[in-house]
Amino acid sequence: MDDNAADFPSSPTNSVLQELREKAESRRRLVTQSFGDKTPEQMLRLTQDLQVHQIELEMQCEELMLAQQEADHLRAQYVDLYDFAPVGYCTLRPDGTITQLNLRCSQMLGSVRQRLLGRRFGVFVPMAERHRFADFLARIFSSGRQETCELEMRLDNETSFFAQCIGLVIELPEGQPPTHCRVALLDITERRQAVAELATSESRFRTLFEQSADAVLLVRNRYIVDCNEAAMQLAGARHKKDLVGQTLQFNVPEQQPDGRLSQQLIEHHEAVVKAKGAHRFEWYRYNLQGKPLWLEITLTNIAVAGEHLIHAVWRDITEMRAAREHLRAEKEFSESLLDNSIDGIVALDQEGRITAWNREAELYSGLPQAAVLGKSIYSIFPRFDTPDARTVFQQVLQGERIMQSGLPFVSRPGQFDAYLVPLRGTCEESISGVLAVIRDVTERNRLLEEATRLKLNQQQEVLSAILKTQEAERKRIAEALHNGVGQLLYATKLHLERTSANNKREKSLALLDEAIKMTRSISFELTPGILEDFGLKYALEELVRRIPRSSIKAHMNLEGLDEPLPELLELAIYRMLQELFNNIIKHAQAQEVFIHVVREGNQLSISVEDNGQGFDVAQSNAHLHGIGLPGIRNRVGLLGGTLTIDSRPGQGTIVSIELPVK
Repeated sequence: MDDNAADFPSSPTNSVLQELREKAESRRRLVTQSFGDKTPEQMLRLTQDLQVHQIELEMQCEELMLAQQEADHLRAQYVDLYDFAPVGYCTLRPDGTITQLNLRCSQMLGSVRQRLLGRRFGVFVPMAERHRFADFLARIFSSGRQETCELEMRLDNETSFFAQCIGLVIELPEGQPPTHCRVALLDITERRQAVAELATSESRFRTLFEQSADAVLLVRNRYIVDCNEAAMQLAGARHKKDLVGQTLQFNVPEQQPDGRLSQQLIEHHEAVVKAKGAHRFEWYRYNLQGKPLWLEITLTNIAVAGEHLIHAVWRDITEMRAAREHLRAEKEFSESLLDNSIDGIVALDQEGRITAWNREAELYSGLPQAAVLGKSIYSIFPRFDTPDARTVFQQVLQGERIMQSGLPFVSRPGQFDAYLVPLRGTCEESISGVLAVIRDVTERNRLLEEATRLKLNQQQEVLSAILKTQEAERKRIAEALHNGVGQLLYATKLHLERTSANNKREKSLALLDEAIKMTRSISFELTPGILEDFGLKYALEELVRRIPRSSIKAHMNLEGLDEPLPELLELAIYRMLQELFNNIIKHAQAQEVFIHVVREGNQLSISVEDNGQGFDVAQSNAHLHGIGLPGIRNRVGLLGGTLTIDSRPGQGTIVSIELPVK
C-alpha cells in the first residue's frame, strides 16, 4: 500500500480523507484475500488500488449522507423555531419591503405568506403613523442597535391591532453596508387595553373621589393625608390644608353622648377595620366652627403602591338622627295606642310577615307578640294558607278594602270579623302591607240572630195567617162551586137526558160533562181535601196521577214522608209542587219530569227536574212577574229555606228547594 501511494495521491492536509484512507486500507486486506495466487502481480496491485478507492468513496458517501441527515434535522429545528414561533418574524429591506416572514407574522398581517412577500410593510400601518414607522426603520439601519417601536397595524379586512416592533440590522462582512434587518412583532393589544382601562379606572377613581357627594378622606396612621371638596364643606374648612395633616381626634369631644370615651372608641374601630377590612358606625363630633354633627362613618382598608391606607366616608346624618328620634317617639305613641285598642290589630308586610301585634291580638290568639313578630301569618295560622285566603291578601295589596267574617281563633271562643285595609307608605300610591283590624262580634251576631229569629217567627206567623185565609177562601169558593154551579149543571144534565134525543141534545150533554169536570178540577185545585184527609204523600201521588199521560210523563220519588209534617209546611209544599207542575206543562215543552221529595231528620229536600227547553236564569230573575216562580221564592223565604234554579236554554231545568222542618 505504501509503494503505490504516489500513483493515487491523497490530500495529506485533509485529516478526514486520511482517516477514510486508512479505513479503506484495512478493508482492502479483507478484499485481497479473495484473489488467487495465480493472478498477475500488476493486475493484482491495480485491482487492490481500485478497491481501496471504491471503499473510500463509499465511506465518503456514508459520511455525506450522515451530514445531510444532520443538516435536515437542524433545518427542521430552524423551521420549527422560526415558522411556528408564537412571535411574528420578518426580514425587511431598507425601503420596508418584506423578503421573508414566518407563519405567525403572516397570521398577524391577515394574509398568506406568498401574498405578503414583496409587499411594503408600511401599507399595514395607518397613514397617520407611517412617519413613525419610517423613523423606526431608519434608526435600525443607522444605529446598528436594537430598536423598539409601538405601532397600530391596519389589516386588509379593516381590522386592527397594536404591535410592538423590535428591529435589528443583519450584519454583513466588514466594509459592506447592511441590506436587510430582522423585525419581531408582538401583539400588545390586550396590554394596551389593560393600560387604557387602568388609566380610565384611575381617572374614574380620582373623579369619584373629588366629585363624590359624600365626604371622602384618606387616612394613614390616624392622620388625614387627602380629602375631597365634600369633606372640606362638611368639616367647615376653607382650604384642604385645614384638614390634611390633622389627626382623627380633632374637634372630637372627650366622650360620646352614650358616655363612652372617644379615644377608646377610636382604638376599637381601628382594630375592627383591620380585622374585617371594612367597618361602619355612627360618630359624634364638631366641625371647625364648633357646630355639632352626627356622622355615619364607613372605613375600608386599601393598599396604594404598597402603602396601607384607610378610606373613610363621612355622611352627615344629623337630620336623619333627629327624624329617627321623632319616629321613635311616634312609634311609642302608636304602640301605646295599639295596646289600648279594644280591637285586635295585626300589621303584615307584602310577604305576609307579621310586623305589629297588639295586646288584644294576644288575647284573641293566645300567642305573645315575641312569638309571632317577623313570622309568616301562614305559618302561625296554617288554616289561612289556602288559595282563597292568599287571593284576598293580594287583592288588599292592590288597594281593595275587604271584610272577612267568622274568623276562628285559637284560645278565645267566639266569632270574629277582620277588616283588611292596605297599608300605604309616605307615597300614597305605594302599598307596603296589610292592616287587619279584628273585632269580637260574638255578642253582635247573637243579637242579630235573635232579631232574625224574631223576624222569621213574625214572617211565619204572617205566612200562616195568609195561607189559612187563602185556604179558607178557596174552601168557600170550592164549596160554592160544588154545591151551587156543580149541582145546577148536574140537574141540567138530568133534565136534558129525559128529553128527545137529537144532535143538539148530544152536544149539550157533552158540554155539560166538560163543565162538570172542569168545575170538579177547579174545586180540587182550590182546596185539596185529599191533603187534609190522607196526608202529603198521598196528595202528591194523586197530583201526579191527575197529570194527563199524553202531555208529560212524570216520575216521583218520596222518602221520609210517613210521619206527618206541620200542616202549614205540607200545604206550602203541595202548593209549590202544584205551581211547578203548571209551569212545566205550560212553558217547558218537556216530555219527562222527575220529582224527588226527601226528608232527612230536620231537613226536607225537594228537587224537580225536567228535560224541557230551559231558560236563562239571570235574565229571568231580572224580569220576574206574576205569581209563578216569584210566589214560590216568597214561600221558600218565609219558611226559612233556600231555592236554587239551574237552567240553560235547550238543556232543561232543575229546581232545588231546601226547607227546615220545625
